[in-house]
Amino acid sequence: MSLGWFISAAPLSMSLLVFDSDFTYLLGFMTVKQLYTYLCNNYVVVVMGLRNVCESPDFVRVSTAADIVLGYSSGKFYRNAFPFCINLLLHFSDGCKSNCLYCGQARGVTSAPICRSLIRVEWPLRELGDVIERLNGFIRSGCSLRPYRVCVASITNPRAVEAEVEVIRRVFRGVGIPTSALITPTLFREEDMRDLREAGAERLGIAIDCASERIFEALRGRGAGGTHLWGRYLQGIEEGVEVMGRGRVGIHLIVGLGETEEEAVKLIQLAHDLGAETHLFSFYPEDGSYLSGWVRPPVGQYRRVQMARYLINTGLSRYEWMKFNGVGQVTHYGVSEGVLEEVVESGLPFITSGCPGCNRPYANERPTERPRNYPYIPRGREIQRIRRELMTYTPPQNNYQLLLQYLNLNLAS
Repeated sequence: MSLGWFISAAPLSMSLLVFDSDFTYLLGFMTVKQLYTYLCNNYVVVVMGLRNVCESPDFVRVSTAADIVLGYSSGKFYRNAFPFCINLLLHFSDGCKSNCLYCGQARGVTSAPICRSLIRVEWPLRELGDVIERLNGFIRSGCSLRPYRVCVASITNPRAVEAEVEVIRRVFRGVGIPTSALITPTLFREEDMRDLREAGAERLGIAIDCASERIFEALRGRGAGGTHLWGRYLQGIEEGVEVMGRGRVGIHLIVGLGETEEEAVKLIQLAHDLGAETHLFSFYPEDGSYLSGWVRPPVGQYRRVQMARYLINTGLSRYEWMKFNGVGQVTHYGVSEGVLEEVVESGLPFITSGCPGCNRPYANERPTERPRNYPYIPRGREIQRIRRELMTYTPPQNNYQLLLQYLNLNLAS
């Protein structure tokens, strides 16, 4: 009998004496669940007969930062940029069914459902009940610096809707802190969003990621062999606002996927008018993805989109009031110089945009680099540097035409 079939037939609480593959190193006693988790976290394998044994909703992936916070892994946070949101990700043995070309979990590039590369870090598999128990230890501590939010992210899998609702329910009942659900409208319909709200979700995130339909089609839709539709995402934003209320839905927008600054600002305005916030990310190449060789956006490009987002979401300006040059870069924000200077000096446009409590430290760069999303409010010299960045204009090296050339070259090979 193979190991996989033996484990699948054994009680999940049964203890096993486990050696490594050469029987030279004693790993110790493990339950069946612990052994399967160990295999998932250390080997790119699919263990026969173990489908549904350690999947969501009973098990979830945990971001590296959250894994450190919860005490599973050791590590320190550069500049004490402690994350205030515990990020969880659904896990299924057959992985994600979509094919987003910038993602390390794309169907066409991943060899297994193991989350080796997502936002450039590993996401270890953990038992949800234990995650909740550890998180409760922080919640009961009385310390002001403790996790404030849990975000549960879905993947594109037929079983994701039911599992997402159940994970949200268990987290909210077990911990009781604000909980966000990051979903795809490809799977989640309005009635599913209502189920998430009833289960305890306080906010919804919808990762549209791409600023325009042409970018979306090339990287997530038919052009990429993907499962997603631009129109369905826009419809999903409207449904989410209808269910959760204005200001309780946030779209994820990645700057630097081939769009112009004007396209990004136009989508931010559209989302705002629909009642949704925009949460910005700066593109960083994901190892192993189709876009692993694509260029990062210049800091100036990202800073200008950050500024425009803040002005729109706070009601100080609108896309229609702003001006753009011939290559779509922002040249005027539709406000007076005095207002603009006051907003820049506040530093607020340049901190992480997201759900309350989600500071995502260093999700867009390495800790040794200058932050694109500051996990704290920048001051002094950092503001001086930001001023220079806002005024730095370079010819775009990451426009739509260059993206198509890159895709034609790399997808063909």
